[in-house]
Amino acid sequence: MANCRFARHGGGKYVEAAMRYLPVLLASLILMGCGNGIANKSMDPRTVSVVVLPPSIMELSPATTPVNSVPFLMTVNGTNFGTASIVFWNGTPQHTTFLTSNQLVVSITPQDLLFTGLVHVYVLSGGLTSNTVDFNVTPQ
Repeated sequence: MANCRFARHGGGKYVEAAMRYLPVLLASLILMGCGNGIANKSMDPRTVSVVVLPPSIMELSPATTPVNSVPFLMTVNGTNFGTASIVFWNGTPQHTTFLTSNQLVVSITPQDLLFTGLVHVYVLSGGLTSNTVDFNVTPQ
């Protein structure tokens, strides 16, 4: 493995959740012969890039509701969501259901709607945090 070079994404910072795939990647490289003089007679080193894309929120639906509303399901549309994604509502993790890599559904409770103002919503997926999108809890 001395001849293999790894390009790191994000200034050399590996995400803890992504590290669980590293043993599989390394085993695959060994079996393919990357830098291994026995399996790779030509000694042709390959550069392997591992890119982990952060999640991104494009839209919340709905994006606003009156204070003290009844509970509802909010859809988070975006990209790069994983099956273990968690939506945070003002820093508090919410019960999140994964639909696709582009869509999550979150249960919003009456306790989440007790005060008017902007609520900061973001997604944690694969150890990476998305952009923040504001949900507006309006006066009645």
